[in-house]
Amino acid sequence: MPSYRFSLIVPLPAVNHEQILDMTDTLGQAGCTDASIRGHEEGVELLFQRSADSLQEAIASAIADVERTGYPVSRVEMQREAIPG
Repeated sequence: MPSYRFSLIVPLPAVNHEQILDMTDTLGQAGCTDASIRGHEEGVELLFQRSADSLQEAIASAIADVERTGYPVSRVEMQREAIPG
């Protein structure tokens, strides 16, 4: 099964280190163990490397997992080299 790289942007006010750790735990429990978190000008960026049958399935399942935790997803970002040719 192919693996796809993309980012989900979660709009949040500024978060501190403890809040990031709590978010990491919450997302991990929701199945987002294939994501890493970093700060973003709009809140938090979740960098995914998710295996799925298609890019659409990978993105849809990641959004569903994140939103199940109560965190909203404002958009998806991709780097050009992450898109299969």
